[in-house]
Amino acid sequence: MQHNHHTNRLKTMILLFLILGLLASCDCMQRIQGYAVDAQTGEPLSEVFYSRSTLLTTEEKQYERHDTLHLYQRRTDSTGWFMDWRLANGFNCKPRLVLWLDKEGYEPVRLESNRDKGLDTLIVKLHKKVSH
Repeated sequence: MQHNHHTNRLKTMILLFLILGLLASCDCMQRIQGYAVDAQTGEPLSEVFYSRSTLLTTEEKQYERHDTLHLYQRRTDSTGWFMDWRLANGFNCKPRLVLWLDKEGYEPVRLESNRDKGLDTLIVKLHKKVSH
């Protein structure tokens, strides 16, 4: 009788640890990375603002340019490189990470993370705005 009680307790403990392990690993890491380039020339574009969910206003862009404390409003480097990531709900990996790339004189580009594709390094072509 003692052996059976000990076995049941052991099974319960193992099940509990498995459930806790599953719950602890229910985060989904989303990442978008790549290079911003001019669509016509293929040259890398530096100083392209990238932000989550919405485009930055002109005011926000100017504010960041002179304030080192607000690094969440980021720009591409001299090679056009950008990268952002976050943790999301692990069961369905939603909401998806959305990035907007925006540079003066170019059409803004919206990117969305895709869990099914895995991690790719993107080449994002920005098209110059058509002047009227």
